[in-house]
Amino acid sequence: MDEKLPRTGDMITATVTKTLPFGVLVEFADVPGLVRGTQCEPGSRLSLRVTDVDDALRRFAAEVA
Repeated sequence: MDEKLPRTGDMITATVTKTLPFGVLVEFADVPGLVRGTQCEPGSRLSLRVTDVDDALRRFAAEVA
């Protein structure tokens, strides 16, 4: 596993990069992630719990902590 990738269960603080109709895209340590059901402005920082990691595609899913 890449050491930059967060692990499932990790608590992280990520920056919102884009707002979508179904949630937001975030970035943590240059790794993109998705937070469903959340709306906030790009540039906002969110405290998150990582719920899933895709090692092959180098991305993660998270929920607001």
